Amino acid sequence: MQTRTRIERYNQGIVQFLIIIILSVIILSLLGVSLTSLFNDNTIRENFVFLWGGVKHLWVVYVWPYAGTAWEALRKLAGK
Repeated sequence: MQTRTRIERYNQGIVQFLIIIILSVIILSLLGVSLTSLFNDNTIRENFVFLWGGVKHLWVVYVWPYAGTAWEALRKLAGK
């Protein structure tokens, strides 16, 4: 049994990702959704801005204090 290299697994992941993107666009098109109208709609844009603000808040308040502490500990272990 051959072991796949990291590059082969990485390339396979990229191909799968591209297939998912292409199929998503096809499905949206079949449902009659225009990507241009989605990106030009102010309501959708405002909703994503609001959502991104919430994600940033969660990152800064809840995730980064713990992740930052772990990151600094790993850096000290690595000797940098």
